[in-house]
Amino acid sequence: MKSLIIVLILITNSFSSNENYELKLYEKILPNIFKKDLLIYTDLSTKEILKYSDSLKITLNCIEADVLLGKGFKNLPVKCQDKPIFSTSYRSFTNNANAIGAFYWRKGRPQIKFKLDALIRYNIKLPKSFIEFAK
Repeated sequence: MKSLIIVLILITNSFSSNENYELKLYEKILPNIFKKDLLIYTDLSTKEILKYSDSLKITLNCIEADVLLGKGFKNLPVKCQDKPIFSTSYRSFTNNANAIGAFYWRKGRPQIKFKLDALIRYNIKLPKSFIEFAK
């Protein structure tokens, strides 16, 4: 019984540390790319992570957002369909022309990628520290 409780505590801690890691990464990447205070529109799973952020501001209206963050943006209003997206899944990143970058987990390891053509279209210049992640 004690070992079961210990395993459950370890699993819970590993999930919360992944969310903390993601939050820190978003807080570092997004302001450095856009170089301004951002309004971010998110899907539900990403909103849960960002609600603990002191520096990133979430908006409930995609029209006023500077960037969309997440993977589930299928039924957006027409005015929101041309906004840059920072994806949280590889599939969303590859299938969406507006995806400028992505952070996702693959085989338990964090992956970061950027699309050069989308960055150019939105006139976004990556800091030198992120160039190695661009294709």
